[in-house]
Amino acid sequence: MIKIDPHERIDLAGPWAGFGFQAGHMFTPEGHQLEPCDMAWWSLTCNIAREWRLMMAEAAPRASASRRASATAKTSVIYLAEALRIRRERRLGVRDSGPDAEASNVVYMSRGPRPRQRV
Repeated sequence: MIKIDPHERIDLAGPWAGFGFQAGHMFTPEGHQLEPCDMAWWSLTCNIAREWRLMMAEAAPRASASRRASATAKTSVIYLAEALRIRRERRLGVRDSGPDAEASNVVYMSRGPRPRQRV
């Protein structure tokens, strides 16, 4: 049986190469030290990354025809603003308004005057 000293540096291998453990902390290939409490957010970070990948993969085939026609080489560039606009339009069932569209009744909130500060 192998006995591991927690104060000795342990380097990980394979896809985790560059990461490791030493003195009860994990360190990254860049040399950042992670406390155990920092790892509590990994699940949220992984879920955000997964949703991002799905959103980008979903938006990739819908790149505009003009961008695809003008591209000289096949690329997988996703224009975030366009992807979000398309997704928003699909969700809300709204298209770009033309010049004859009615004016919006949106009221923009703004802060009032600042209270006096004592000096």
